[in-house]
Amino acid sequence: MPQGIAEVNDISIWWEDFGVSSNPTVLLIMGANANAMQWPLEFVNPLVEAGFHVIRFDNRDVGKSTWVTTEPTMIVSDEGIANAEVSYNLEDMAADAVALLDHLGIDKAHIVGASMGGMITQVIGLDHSERALSLIPIMSTPGAGLEDDTLSPPTESFMQGMMKAMEHNMKGEYMEGLVCTYRELTGSRFPFDEEKFREKAKAGMDHGHNPFPGHGAAVSSSPHRKDRLKVINLPTLVIHGTEDAILPFDHGQALADGIPNAQIMTLEGVGHEIPDQMIDEITSRMIEHFNSI
Repeated sequence: MPQGIAEVNDISIWWEDFGVSSNPTVLLIMGANANAMQWPLEFVNPLVEAGFHVIRFDNRDVGKSTWVTTEPTMIVSDEGIANAEVSYNLEDMAADAVALLDHLGIDKAHIVGASMGGMITQVIGLDHSERALSLIPIMSTPGAGLEDDTLSPPTESFMQGMMKAMEHNMKGEYMEGLVCTYRELTGSRFPFDEEKFREKAKAGMDHGHNPFPGHGAAVSSSPHRKDRLKVINLPTLVIHGTEDAILPFDHGQALADGIPNAQIMTLEGVGHEIPDQMIDEITSRMIEHFNSI
């Protein structure tokens, strides 16, 4: 598939596209600490077969894009986990995505983001709405918890898993750290398959694994968007699992309630994940959303 490097905003962004470039474009934005390989071909291909041009790319600090931060940004203390400051925030990452569209000569796209990518999706809808055909934030949040404590915090088991993952990462045991994290992010509907996860995670690590990206700090340093959602005037589909351990379901519901006329796809028993077993159902709903515009 065509791929390349876009030199934008004083950094390099790696990208890859699929399908006919003259077709309506879907831009896939991945979440924190994950690269473009976390959008598997099983997710991309149904969109291409439905007549869409699909782009996946590495956010700054991961994969084959520029690594801005290479030292730990999480600070562990008796009071819990905090994030140090980094040189960029979600607004900068949204600007990267828009600059990539410019680089590829694309005027507008359907913007789809997972987790942190869903936050970037919201920023594009707020600050670059003229570049979006529609929005799909998946397992995301308006940012509540940073300046707004009305929504649920991550589960205690997830926080414990994160602590274990950080211990592994500090020892250079990056795969074990990922296993600890994603085990806690998996809902009860489809039990965690460690062997299959390790295979998928290896592909992502082989693509380029920065163990210490500044994504968590970028999220923490960005203002929440809850009070601004009402100005989004784009067709929006929110997708969220009922057993999300890091961004519980009320975060997704807050997005659906806050964005005018937004629809929500509820994934029963699903955690902070896009289960392989539900890719067909999820992509079919996305295609229905795109085609309704």
